[in-house]
Amino acid sequence: MRKTMYTESAHTAMTTLPPTEAAHATSGLPNRMMTAFEVAEFVGCHEETVRRAYLRGVLVSQRFGVRGRRFHPADVMDWIRRGAPTRVA
Repeated sequence: MRKTMYTESAHTAMTTLPPTEAAHATSGLPNRMMTAFEVAEFVGCHEETVRRAYLRGVLVSQRFGVRGRRFHPADVMDWIRRGAPTRVA
């Protein structure tokens, strides 16, 4: 049994950090790599449209495992700005 009980000090205290500007730049996208399904759901197009975009080199993707691809949120926003086919709701 310990003789001394350690309390939370100032340098280990739980503090809330202000949100980063990167979260605002991606406007609602998660701060992680996204699947083709997630990108299609966000953009409002079919999943196959996303796959065709990275096969043509219009959308930047990264290999994830043997067959998977993932997309960075900043690249998705860039694709949307350049004219991704989106559905108007």
